[in-house]
Amino acid sequence: MNHSTVLPMAALSVALGLLLASGHADAQSTSSLPAPLSQAELSRLVQQQALQIQQLEARLRAVEGGQGTAAAPPAQSVPALETRVAALESGQSKLPKVSWAKGAPEFSSADGNTVFRPRGRLFVDASSTDGSAVSDRNVSGTEIRSVRLGAEGRYGTLGWVVEGDFADNAVAWKSVYATLDHTLFGLPADLTMGNRLNDRGIDGSSSTSNTPFQERNVVGTLMLPQRGLFGVGLTERVYGKGWHASLAVAGNDLNNAGTDNDSQTWATRVHWNPVDTAAATLHLGAWAFHEKIPAGASGVVRSSAIAGHFNDLVKITPGTLLGAERSTAYGAELAGFFGPAWATGEWGTRSLRGADASGRYDRDHEAWAISAGWFLAGALPSYSGKAGTWGKVKVADPVTRGGSGAWELKGRYEDVDYAELPSGGTGHAWTLGANWYLNDFSRVMFEAVRWQTHHRSGSAAGRDEGTTFNTRLQLVF
Repeated sequence: MNHSTVLPMAALSVALGLLLASGHADAQSTSSLPAPLSQAELSRLVQQQALQIQQLEARLRAVEGGQGTAAAPPAQSVPALETRVAALESGQSKLPKVSWAKGAPEFSSADGNTVFRPRGRLFVDASSTDGSAVSDRNVSGTEIRSVRLGAEGRYGTLGWVVEGDFADNAVAWKSVYATLDHTLFGLPADLTMGNRLNDRGIDGSSSTSNTPFQERNVVGTLMLPQRGLFGVGLTERVYGKGWHASLAVAGNDLNNAGTDNDSQTWATRVHWNPVDTAAATLHLGAWAFHEKIPAGASGVVRSSAIAGHFNDLVKITPGTLLGAERSTAYGAELAGFFGPAWATGEWGTRSLRGADASGRYDRDHEAWAISAGWFLAGALPSYSGKAGTWGKVKVADPVTRGGSGAWELKGRYEDVDYAELPSGGTGHAWTLGANWYLNDFSRVMFEAVRWQTHHRSGSAAGRDEGTTFNTRLQLVF
């Protein structure tokens, strides 16, 4: 028997029961029973109970998996159906849950205390450079900028992340850490143990999956410790209303082969949103670090890939610096978000101290960058006021659902000065471009970079300039 025959039978049984009850009432004393129902009242009561049975059976079908065409059990009374539906709904509420809201399946227990989710990303780039007086710099090509796979999870207040990355024809561990949520001075806080991205500047603290440009600005990529963007250690963060502060101590990242001493870095950052309304958000921030550099360490100062990641020949070189022992760095951040528009400015400087053949030295280098953008339609700038970083853009009309996605125009100027370092160079770059967000998890990026360098040594000594065009397809989950 299907559901289409259950409802008439249920209505008929209800009506028959009511008629019998009415006939029995005629046989009783009229002083002890209410007046018999009229024909209209009886019809309304039958329709009401039939509708109630229909609603309960619909709930029952939904809970049991929507088997609308399967054979249905004999019509049941309203209380029996209510009991059965309530039992099934209670059992269903205790089952594990699956959500696709973040682009990959997130599995969680019924109470939400245990969570597991795979995560990853794919960056496919193309680049072409022209106009350089050094012919070797005019190169074009494609690359898989990053293939990253991993997982994250949570057991109550204890969270964890494990993630590896394939880039530059090598595999390296990136985020590998555990986090313990707690309170500090009555405020929410978390303690991280493991290998985690530095908390240093807006771009430097943000994933490149979220930054508006293909690469972080020069402050984020150059004003960093010898150990780089990551380091194994402890980081304590505390969060207030419109602000956060962090303190970290860490050694080298976990790709160290274990054949030499780690560096040791103490770092701190604080950000504050003095204005945080629906119409506008203002970001102020500052950071600093001090490090002890082991003898013979490499990569104390890094070249700046001013034209994008692919072309390794277009860089601002820092020259050669030997005998570095310590460094101290600090920087400032300013940003504003106004409806579809945003603007940021960052500056940083780093002082290196040590000794070489000429004696002891104390030399600085610095970098700064300003950038701005405008969403034409379909989305707004995404900013995390909790941590003072870039967030994931939410697209209102995704291409994957037949929409037009979201378009963002952007521009940036950045400047690098290694002039105080032995044979260090200088340079700057203008970048104009656009981002097309297909959905919350993917975007296509277009950038044109007009760069200029001035080297004091090497094959590209002297002034040089050119134009580089970069594109990227990005998928992140």
